[in-house]
Amino acid sequence: MSHPSGASRFVAPAAARPARRKPIAGVGARTAIGLAIAALLSMAAAGCRHHARALAPARAVAAPRLEPLRFRISADGDHYQIDGLIAVAPPAGRLPAMLVLNSEGGDAHQCIRDIEHFTALGIRVACVSMPGFGKSSGPNRFVGPSAVDAARHALDLLAARPDVDSSRLAVWGVADGAVAAGLLMDSDARPRAVILQSGAYDLRKFWLQAPLGAKLAILRKVWPSKRALKERSVVAHLPRKLDCAILILHGEQDRRMPVAQAEQLARALSARGAHVETYYFPKGTHNLGTRVDVPIGGFLRENLIAPPEAPAAAPAQ
Repeated sequence: MSHPSGASRFVAPAAARPARRKPIAGVGARTAIGLAIAALLSMAAAGCRHHARALAPARAVAAPRLEPLRFRISADGDHYQIDGLIAVAPPAGRLPAMLVLNSEGGDAHQCIRDIEHFTALGIRVACVSMPGFGKSSGPNRFVGPSAVDAARHALDLLAARPDVDSSRLAVWGVADGAVAAGLLMDSDARPRAVILQSGAYDLRKFWLQAPLGAKLAILRKVWPSKRALKERSVVAHLPRKLDCAILILHGEQDRRMPVAQAEQLARALSARGAHVETYYFPKGTHNLGTRVDVPIGGFLRENLIAPPEAPAAAPAQ
């Protein structure tokens, strides 16, 4: 998995703001006690300050228990076996949950090893490999409807678990997984928080500007007709209003998926009332590595782990 840090936050709540960027510094390696030490190392290395709420609980946690999350989907008469795993760690009870959509660079088993430390935040974490990736069967159709169906079914299974709070669900997609997560966000109102990393969100525009290598990679998966590209374009299917919180992560030196794709999506989301946070890494390439751990930890604490706000009481008559 291309593992999804930064020392400064840039929040872009309005369409006029994405042009401003703050440099993001690197972060130290992940340790056994989870994100707290990683965040402290990051602050020490970068000489920057974080809000305390962006840190994970400063406590050691037991290694999470891994459970299979496997299922079958059908698309156009074909059947695909989807491979996945869920990491479960104390405490007991109904906790928030995050679904990670894994694509290139490994399977769900490697994915869960890379991100299981997020259970230290007090959440359940699941990884699934999209069709054609890892041990999931089916052709890789450059995301496409089968990948979105797999993501939706995985979210169904996660929400139905007795140890998951179905009102606090998050989806994190990386690269092609970010396209699938964005398309799921377009059509499914359940995710309260969405993390999109190193993706392309307007495929019609991307195809015209993509380097030859990227075009050849797409051609090996699907014929890039206008219909196929629109079908896979997150911006083409955005609803008029979005109530979820979205974190966009992108490297400014990403030559596979230009940062302009992330900036375009941020503007479109802000125009629809979504709460958008963007992290642009000046020296970041397509694979951002563990440097994203700290911004993701802070984003999840603020937008997923906090319990839903109670509705305001009606004024007395």
